[in-house]
Parts: sequence; structure tokens; C-alpha cells
Amino acid sequence: MYQSNDEHIQEDVAKLQFRDVGQCIDRFSQVNYQTALSVNTNAKPTSEDIALLRSKILDIIRNNPPLKSVQRYMYDGREDYLWYSDFYDDITKEVYHKYRTFTKPQNEITPANYAEELAKIDLPYFRELVDLISLERLLANYPNKEAKPKEKIEVSRPIDTPKVDKQEISIEEQVVTENAKSKSTTKNKQQFKKRSYEPKLNNEQYKLLAEYIEKIRLFRRPVKAAQLRKLLSGKLPEALQVTNQKSLVYLFDELSAKGYIKGTWMSVAAGNKDFISFRSEGNIRRYGSEIHYIPIGQMMNDRKRSKREFVQGLDDIDELIELIEENREE
Repeated sequence: MYQSNDEHIQEDVAKLQFRDVGQCIDRFSQVNYQTALSVNTNAKPTSEDIALLRSKILDIIRNNPPLKSVQRYMYDGREDYLWYSDFYDDITKEVYHKYRTFTKPQNEITPANYAEELAKIDLPYFRELVDLISLERLLANYPNKEAKPKEKIEVSRPIDTPKVDKQEISIEEQVVTENAKSKSTTKNKQQFKKRSYEPKLNNEQYKLLAEYIEKIRLFRRPVKAAQLRKLLSGKLPEALQVTNQKSLVYLFDELSAKGYIKGTWMSVAAGNKDFISFRSEGNIRRYGSEIHYIPIGQMMNDRKRSKREFVQGLDDIDELIELIEENREE
């Protein structure tokens, strides 16, 4: 990213400057999206409609390579998804400067002035970004409306075969299914054993860790010191949903650097499947409710990004590490 070498204060200022761009894109794409929805509200999209929509999205990304990472961060539920994506890293210095000095239009964007106001925006990739975000939102809205063809399946029964009561079949199938699930679960438990992060934290340090993790809202739900103790010991039964992956990586790297957890904590976290990514409503509509565990490659990428981008809760994390150090047992 083309920015000065000053510390996180300037990065935070730059983030606020680029927020105008993101808000402007959202204003245009929202009008574009609503217009597309209003064209035909009663018709249900077919599989061909969805395939065409995906094809348009791929064409935009293929012809505009800097846009390739935008959709992933958009569906992570981030408000500043354009800032967190690789877009500003992949554009030229000249284009970056245009985006940084951009002033958003004062007029409200409406269907009536949409084309006129859009023509005033002198930013490369801007129109393509608006189209991409609009199409992605439309696609996210499609799965709930997709028309599924009805299939009529006829099952022939031999004449001499006695008719079996449907309730008996249902009960038998349920018993077989539950037995199969039970065997599968038992087998998985036998094959999968979580590893420890080899923590070296005392009771007071665990309390501080829990307090500051809640302060920066690192996880979707509050966690207590007892849960963190189980997590780092490899005994936490359920994965934690992470709201900001860069902050998680920065915190654990700092704990590792001070010797409070092992240096290879990323491989432990990935192997244990301890963390899952934030699931926004858009994410669920697009990808379903299937759990997405954070892999080691994604954590390593977050480590690289945290070295050049603003980290949410940075000051609080640094303060936490200082307090933990003060409470180190000799």
C-alpha cells in the first residue's frame, strides 16, 4: 500500500480518508441493487439466471484484477471491506492517490440522478466496483428465491409385497440414521485429539487476558478466563467465532514472542480447528450455514497484513501484554 512510513496513527487517518470511497460505492450500489430487484419482483430466478449472474461477476474480476479480493472481505461482514481487501495494494500509485484525495458527492443518489452522478466520479475501477457489489448482493439474495424444479419419483411395488405402514418405515430409518451418526461421532472422537498451546500463564494473567479480549470484542461472544484456559490447553470443545482475524493473530503473536504460548501456535490453532470466521447474514445467505474454520494460510496472510495495516485494538493489546509482563511469576 502506498503510504508513509509513520506508525499506526497515520494508517488510521488514511483508513478514515478511504472510508468516503467505500460509503460512496455503497450508496451507488444500493440504488443499483434496489433497481434490479424492482424490475421483476414476482419472478423466481432459475439456475440459468444464477449462472449468468456469476458469469458477469467473473467477467468484472477477470477484466479488473485489483477487484479479485473485494468480494471475500465484503462477505466477512466488514464495514470497510475495500480498505481491508488487497485492492489498494494492487492498484498503481497514481490511482491510489486519486482514491486517497477523493471527495464524495453531496447529492443524495437516487434512481433519477444515478447515471448523472456516476458519470461525475473520476476514479478508475469505481463503476466496476459498484457493479460488482451490486451483483454480489443480488446473488446473495438469490438462493432464498431460486425456483427448484419438482421431481416426480414413482416407486413401483410388486403385487405380492405386503404394504408396510409409513410410520414403521420412518421409525426404522430414524434408528438406522442415529446409529450411523453415533458410530461416526465415536470414530471422529477417537481419531481427533486437540493439541496444547503449552501456555505459561497464571490465574491473574488469564483474568487480564479475558478482560482485554472482551474489551476489544475479539470474539463474537464473551469468553471467560476458564474458557481461555481450556482453549490454550487444547480442551475447548467448541470453536470460537472471531470478529477480527488480524487482531487475533497480532495478540497471539505477541503472547508467543513473550514466551506465554508456543511459537508454532498457528499450526496448533489450525489443527485443533479452534477458530471460525465471522459469519454475517450475507455470508450465510451466500455460503450457507456451514462452519468455516480459519486455516493456517489465512492466519499467515493476516500476519503479513497486520504489519502494514491498522490493527483493531492495537493499543489495548499492547497494554495487555505490558500488564501480563508485570504479573509474570518469577
